[in-house]
Amino acid sequence: MNNKDYDPNLVNQFLKYDYHDRGMMKWQGFFLSDHTANINKTSREQEEMNRRQHGPAMEQEEVAEIINQAIVKSKHVQVELSEQTIDGIVQKPTSGLIQGWVGQQIFIGDQSVMIEDIWTIKVI
Repeated sequence: MNNKDYDPNLVNQFLKYDYHDRGMMKWQGFFLSDHTANINKTSREQEEMNRRQHGPAMEQEEVAEIINQAIVKSKHVQVELSEQTIDGIVQKPTSGLIQGWVGQQIFIGDQSVMIEDIWTIKVI
């Protein structure tokens, strides 16, 4: 279309009588890629949470032995805590290098963990 074909009366007639803008209704059926990615991520996280279950619990002597090994050899550990939600969902394991300890509390990265709350611990 070039400028000599332009008829402002025709445009006004179309907008006034023929065109009906549905407003937000036209967008309600569309998912943007950001929304789809967010939905998929949330779904994966929920599925992962539902799959997490406690394995067999370790004795306190075993836990202390692995903590000592990890500290002496500067190894990373993965700690599964005994806590779970009301729905029975187990928390995501904490992992990292043991930075130190005070009494019955160890520090893994920037988190503190009570030794009696440890369900299992393993060197990774």
